[in-house]
Amino acid sequence: MADSYTLMQPETPWEERFGWYHYSGRQVYHFSDADLDGEAQRYADTGITTVILFGAHFRFSFWAYWSDIEDFIARFTRAFHKKGIKVVEHHSSHLTYQPVDPDVFWPAQLADGTWLGGFPNLRETSQSNPVLGGAHLDDFAQIDGSTGKPCLSSYIHTEGRDMHWIFRHYNGNAHCFNHPAYEKAYWGHVKNIIEKAHVDGMMNDDVQWFGGGNACACAYCRKKFKEETGYDLPDPAHWQDFFEHYERPDYIAWKQFKKRQSGAFHYRMDARYKSIGFKPLRPAYCAEVLPFDTTCYGFEPARGLWDYIFQECCCIISQSYVCYAAEAVHRYAMAARLHKPSMALLYPATKDSTYAAWALCRSWGQLFTGTNMRIRELFDKPYRAFEKAHKELYRSPVKRADVSFYFSETTRDYTHKDAPQVYMKPYMSYLESAYVSGISCDMTFRQDTAETMAAQRCIILPYIEMISDEEAEQVRRYAENGGTVIVLGPFAGKKEDGSLRPLPNRLALLGMGSTLREGAFTGTETLHGQTFENARSRILFDRVQGEVIARGEDGTPLAVAEAVGKGRVIYHSADVSLHPIQPAVWPKGDRTPVDRSFLPDMKRENGRLLSLLTGEKFLHCDREDVMASVFETEGGTALHLVNTAGMLPAEDTDASIFDPIAQFCDGAAPIHAPIHVRLSHFDRMPARVVLYTPERPEEAVDVPFAMEGGALTLTVPADTFAGYALLHIQ
Repeated sequence: MADSYTLMQPETPWEERFGWYHYSGRQVYHFSDADLDGEAQRYADTGITTVILFGAHFRFSFWAYWSDIEDFIARFTRAFHKKGIKVVEHHSSHLTYQPVDPDVFWPAQLADGTWLGGFPNLRETSQSNPVLGGAHLDDFAQIDGSTGKPCLSSYIHTEGRDMHWIFRHYNGNAHCFNHPAYEKAYWGHVKNIIEKAHVDGMMNDDVQWFGGGNACACAYCRKKFKEETGYDLPDPAHWQDFFEHYERPDYIAWKQFKKRQSGAFHYRMDARYKSIGFKPLRPAYCAEVLPFDTTCYGFEPARGLWDYIFQECCCIISQSYVCYAAEAVHRYAMAARLHKPSMALLYPATKDSTYAAWALCRSWGQLFTGTNMRIRELFDKPYRAFEKAHKELYRSPVKRADVSFYFSETTRDYTHKDAPQVYMKPYMSYLESAYVSGISCDMTFRQDTAETMAAQRCIILPYIEMISDEEAEQVRRYAENGGTVIVLGPFAGKKEDGSLRPLPNRLALLGMGSTLREGAFTGTETLHGQTFENARSRILFDRVQGEVIARGEDGTPLAVAEAVGKGRVIYHSADVSLHPIQPAVWPKGDRTPVDRSFLPDMKRENGRLLSLLTGEKFLHCDREDVMASVFETEGGTALHLVNTAGMLPAEDTDASIFDPIAQFCDGAAPIHAPIHVRLSHFDRMPARVVLYTPERPEEAVDVPFAMEGGALTLTVPADTFAGYALLHIQ
């Protein structure tokens, strides 16, 4: 059926424009083909080329309606194919509703107009125990190793000003994708969707191990773990002696095993798709990669399968954009390694928040996709038309970065039960502080080749506690070949197998002659003539070789720079802040508490430290509230300017997804003063610099510029844009 329609195929993957469609029982049972044709026309008019479905999400709870859902998806896909729009089926692969307080949960979720509403008798059918795939549904639940019982599906999330990492609950259980009955049942449903509906893509969401990290300890996982590692999983009586004991090799092996298994499931599905001749478009997201991976999510181990690599940004856009920006550094870099587009999914509820979300994504070198299940109106059209008009400037963006942050999945996953607080919070603080301080950031991965690393001007290793000898050698060679390495805080305390590395030996991994010892310093630090009042360090230099570039008030060396081959390595042992982070803000009802802006703290502390250590920035904008980024694209050099003024509150307050973001509203007053942007080490004299903005899509504004001493200075005229501008340096 799909072959009879002409589907919109982008010239390159960077021209794909994703939208989302939320459905409930109302659409499944009451929408006519004419209704679906009308919906397809709405998306076509908006400029969407691919739509991702969202409905009956915890799909195993909808087992009684699978045939009806498959038929609906088939009708939906036919309607959207007629408009040339591709369809990606998306659902949670193994979560089910098992609420802790059913008498509160179900009346609220099944009320008229809700997304679970419209499926007759859902409460009863979802809580039953049918036979699927040859076993009862409850028989293939993930098992909590601490209890021996089905586990509560839960995940960890950042929360509040103190950045506590807390568990949130999905009001459900998760099924084990190592159980053969589970996979048989699941594949039967997915295969029906493919063959009935002829969908174009598939997102198998939530391939994770839940239960607060205690799952899965079912008979199938126990047997498979034993076969692969030689270790036995303990019984519930001995679980606490095992769980989160990072000095135990069997515990590390179990976490590594779970990570492999979540990826292996995606690859098994890939083999099943190929077995029936299905070659799906496979976009995939993860909300938060940087702070933790408690559930051993399949997003990273199956990265080679994804066609579009993106982040899910579920929070209030204005108050959360700094957190999103840090995650965007990871997705951009991960996608670039695979030569795939990076993207972000945001949840705008208004036209102005759609404009703001789109502008931020484009400034991060990402595609934009937006949705909000509470709002059915589509606000994308003017921004989709704008990016289509300037497609060459958004195509294949290559970031001009000042620094690259070394990302260690092993530090995050295998070092400490409180690794999110102990190691990843400081890491995130440095990354966010760099962003708000105008330092353009890329990311380096432990799997990167020497050639990939050599392209970086400076590599920063913040709080990299676990690193293998081979990884460290790769970093040392990067320095020897002329690169700059900056190490911040604890470094190389653990080898990749979890064993401890003696303190005096750690800096030698990077070719440094200086050595370390246990010690403590608290007080004022002076670095390159500037002072930090609240420096503290639990590691001191025992022997110094090279140049001391920072000292404590008593003369204690706190940072040393050494020549290593053609390059240099800087080790800065001290912290100069409590590592503030601007957390994402999840909506909680009509109004949500919001912490005040921590940007002044970030700029004054970690941002200033990074600026002093890394030197001159490639890109400098004289307005701190305008975020600037630059990319080399197929159309030439593209400079993005995003006005973030007032997006973070000066004091603690509350917020709503409907609060206007003033500079992105229709008729917003443009920035009344000229903006000066300086690009250092620019290698050519432009012929022309032109500014475009969606606020006046038919206009092009010439931007005055000057070249002096290898630097290009642009003067963006006053009153040219309010929210976002795209500059083409021709």
